[in-house]
Amino acid sequence: MLKKCILTLAFVSLSQAALASPSPAATSYNLFLIPSHNVDTTVSTISNQLKQHQLSALYSQGYLPHITLYLTEYPTTNLKLLQQQAQQLAHQWHQFPLTLKHIERTKGDWLMLKVSNTRELQRLADTAAITVSPLRSMDPKVPAWVSHYPEKLAAFQRYGSPNVFTNFEPHITLLSQSDPQKLTQFMADYGDKFQSVNFKALGIGIAAVNSNGQAKAVIARYSFAK
Repeated sequence: MLKKCILTLAFVSLSQAALASPSPAATSYNLFLIPSHNVDTTVSTISNQLKQHQLSALYSQGYLPHITLYLTEYPTTNLKLLQQQAQQLAHQWHQFPLTLKHIERTKGDWLMLKVSNTRELQRLADTAAITVSPLRSMDPKVPAWVSHYPEKLAAFQRYGSPNVFTNFEPHITLLSQSDPQKLTQFMADYGDKFQSVNFKALGIGIAAVNSNGQAKAVIARYSFAK
């Protein structure tokens, strides 16, 4: 009986220790599409237009224009593996054309520059998610904005990222949640008059991002074949 009690106490102690053990350190890494330089020029112009309406664009704050392919949290120890997978993926692709279509205001008063979702881009995003998702953390934090989109919350719970597969909506984030009245005036003056811009997808990048999925520094770049 005494032996049984000792074994029980030992099991409980080990279980508590396991629960108390900290999870591996995790970082949000964005696997993103690198666009040609004319996208920077376009985003810079929009940034100046937003400034005229007392709106501080992400670009004016030093954040990089990018098109997310797959964004989630990873154990920091998996960064090297993530880089290897991204490099291999980039070597399988050639540069391809895309279009900046229009400026869109979201339900949560963010501002997005929408990108044409071609068959090639969708295939790249799907392949990226399938390739690198096994490396992700299994308990990533849910972004606050996802609560506005139930279908994206379901995707996040299943794949660790809200904008994947059928929910993939390529875009460049111009502005995080902002003043509704200023956004209304901007859209009337400039946003609704945006003319589409053609550009090229040049490669894949990796960056550590903040809680809004935005980055100021690229960790790695991998070019597509021309």
